[in-house]
Amino acid sequence: MNSSLKLFNQALFCSFIPFALFYHIPAQAGVDNYCEPSTTIQTNAYTSCNSLPALTPANDNQVNMLLLLSDLGLAKTNIEETKSTLWMTTYSKVPFEASNMLSASSNKTPNARKPHSMPALSYNEHCNSLEHGSAAFIQQVKTDNKLLTVEKDSLIRERKKIDECANKLALIQINPNWSSAARQYASYLNASISFYKTNFSTATKIYTVLTQVDSAWLKETSQYMLIRSSLNEVYQSGVGEYGDLDHDKINQKLLTNFFNNITQYFKLYPHGQYAASARGYLRRGFWLSGKHDLLVNEYVWQLNNPKSSVYNLELPNLAYEMDRHVFQSNHFNIRNLKDPFFLSIYDLMHMRKKQSDDEVVISWNQLNAQKNYFKDQPELFQYLQANHLYYVQNKAQEALKYLPQNMPSSIGSYLQLSQLVLKGRILESHSSITAAQQYWENLLSISKTAEQRGVFELMLYPYYAKQQNLSQFIGQNTKIKQAYLQKQYLMDAANETSLMQIIKSSSATQDQKNVALYTVLNKSLAFQNFELFNQAYAVLPSNAAQYHSGENALEKFSNQPAFANFIWKGTNISNSIKCPDLFSLTKQLQGNPKDLTVKLCLGEYTRSPQAYEVVDLSYTHDNSLQNFKGSYFARGNTYKEIIKMNQKSELTAYALFRAIQCYAPSGINECQNQDVTKSVRKQWYDQIKRDYPETSWAKSLKYYW
Repeated sequence: MNSSLKLFNQALFCSFIPFALFYHIPAQAGVDNYCEPSTTIQTNAYTSCNSLPALTPANDNQVNMLLLLSDLGLAKTNIEETKSTLWMTTYSKVPFEASNMLSASSNKTPNARKPHSMPALSYNEHCNSLEHGSAAFIQQVKTDNKLLTVEKDSLIRERKKIDECANKLALIQINPNWSSAARQYASYLNASISFYKTNFSTATKIYTVLTQVDSAWLKETSQYMLIRSSLNEVYQSGVGEYGDLDHDKINQKLLTNFFNNITQYFKLYPHGQYAASARGYLRRGFWLSGKHDLLVNEYVWQLNNPKSSVYNLELPNLAYEMDRHVFQSNHFNIRNLKDPFFLSIYDLMHMRKKQSDDEVVISWNQLNAQKNYFKDQPELFQYLQANHLYYVQNKAQEALKYLPQNMPSSIGSYLQLSQLVLKGRILESHSSITAAQQYWENLLSISKTAEQRGVFELMLYPYYAKQQNLSQFIGQNTKIKQAYLQKQYLMDAANETSLMQIIKSSSATQDQKNVALYTVLNKSLAFQNFELFNQAYAVLPSNAAQYHSGENALEKFSNQPAFANFIWKGTNISNSIKCPDLFSLTKQLQGNPKDLTVKLCLGEYTRSPQAYEVVDLSYTHDNSLQNFKGSYFARGNTYKEIIKMNQKSELTAYALFRAIQCYAPSGINECQNQDVTKSVRKQWYDQIKRDYPETSWAKSLKYYW
């Protein structure tokens, strides 16, 4: 008996097999997360935001799957860096968001299913054949010699009307004067209309009749559509009140019909044009029936037989499908995993740092019990052992014994890249800084791909950043070429001296100079280094006011730092308290940094719409290797200092008003200074009401929050 038929007959004993009607969108790997890149190298704590092109416990399962699939020659990925200015750069090659890799993946080994191209994604499986199904029908009608020209024209016209999945589709009226062949094609169209309007029971009945006609195309296509229609009918029988699938409601007779239909197709057409697609429906059925062992076996067979006429693994959907169907299944059983591919994913995910008490970390004995399954891939197994020793057992030196000892001349696989990355992490914890840096530099020198370069640039980043080694970020011969890493250095790690050197450098690009200038202005103002701010302010372009992201901004300016944020014209608080422009303010503060009236005006700037867009520096970035000198400006402190002077003046009245308003309306302090108790705010409230009752500020206050 044909091996395919054996497999299908084996499936007939399944108790129920619901069907997922959705194509899974790969981006859902991080759909609930808002990702920000980080130059902090991942450990074994799960992350979908800072993935590496190396097999690690921290990676999302789907990333690790794609890396293994690439080594198997089944997948290819190409994460494209967005073409933008340095200021607008977000992600680069490494690290990357998991969903970016998933969406950038595709089949390296072609899928045998026709059409080879992925249909337009739809939330309803039955809608995905709408377009290519039309093309196939029209082509068949055109070449059928049994049809008259007028019949062909009518049938093609009617098929073109079926252009959407909707309940409003109406069955066509079959002309009794048409030939027998034309009436059969018309019946097929009515079956298709019923199918696309989710009347699967009617579609199934019509397709069943058409499997007995003379036309070879109609017979096979109808037999194939019976698989899809009956499977959708099964799913429909289990849909609950709120659209969810209730397994207990599934009609068992319909399930039997589905398996009869798929078995019949392979009996009649073992090498049929829809064979690869038909086998894929069986895989989905195994998952939804809870037959975890049969599902895993089918995936393994597919992974090992990419040249088969029924090979039907499809990227970019595949990694999401396997993760959900195998590892997230309620029927998951580790005993069903006997293949290096799935065992590797399982092992890595169970070496992660625990995030809850119910998570289980694989033991050393459990890992070693798998050794026989890796007899054809011993290096992969040794790599898993090294990960366990390093991440779980904290035996870094022992882990080195399971990794290659010699430096390679090139890197030919993701597994090899993974080995080298892990070895480097171990060396960092047990070798000198110089030796570890040299290790990464040696690997960077032999890198051939952008991904390989990206990994080693990321690993070298903290060394060069801490050293303030400008030559590695700026210039023609820089080692750090990723725009994202250059931007992170300029915004997070570069100190005052480095940034000013970049601004004046002849080797820096204008993009780099702009980011450096904005960072200097932002940080020097925030940390009250007014002398540095004024030096940088003098370098602003003459048209700095045009550098903004407003509606009327030109693209060449809106894609650069918003220098317009620092072009503040000042404001009048009252007739006696007047604030000059920002540059005049900072020049005064450079000469007298303790002038409370001027500092109050600086507080007015920080409340302005322009300052709202300035990066909040009240927290330390994850890569701030060297902060700017000075103390962070918090306008709330200025209000407190004025109040403590205990001078009855309009300045004190306004300071009281602003100090109270820091907590409006939520009671949360928005002035970046240390909170005061509600009783203190009550004292301020009583003071302004008592001493300054006629001021508009006192009159407007109704609460002290």
